[in-house]
Amino acid sequence: MMVLITKIRKQSKKILQPIALALIKINVSANTITFVGLILSFLYLAIMYFLKDIIIGLILLALSAFMDAIDGEVARLSNKAGSKGSFLDSSLDRIEDINYISGLFSLGFTPLLIGLLIGVSVTISYLRAKAESLGIKMEGRGIIERGERIMFLVILLLLYLLSFTISYYFFLIFLILSIITVIQRFIAVYSSLP
Repeated sequence: MMVLITKIRKQSKKILQPIALALIKINVSANTITFVGLILSFLYLAIMYFLKDIIIGLILLALSAFMDAIDGEVARLSNKAGSKGSFLDSSLDRIEDINYISGLFSLGFTPLLIGLLIGVSVTISYLRAKAESLGIKMEGRGIIERGERIMFLVILLLLYLLSFTISYYFFLIFLILSIITVIQRFIAVYSSLP
């Protein structure tokens, strides 16, 4: 799965760069794109909660995730990547992650397990941030990083359209892999410390 995500990321650069350059030409900043991604994540959550419209929800989720992919590219290509933008992006990404998973509340998934998945998801990101603040590289460590989590959510929603039962078992796999990732990252960071 991680090899597939890595290949997708490399290929996506070819698509993202022309779009990022076009946005730079019309003076759209990376921070603006970051905020648009956040707004789309709230719209996704509202659609999922109030309307339970999975198709529109999937479109909004994909657009929000796309904003997250393009904002960094715009920052890099415009030579405006900096600590403020990085902080803003990573902070709002956590809110988006919570919104994405919270969209499952209205679909009949167990609230306790959804809450656990939210906590585990945020912990995965926290472990990476803490590790990197200690000078330990965490990118690519663990089974399920943010890109994989978003893909799992998309697949989960698609499966829900076919069968709640199948999507529920897929949800459990998603949760288990996320817990394993927390353990992997914790061990990787702890064993790297003097």
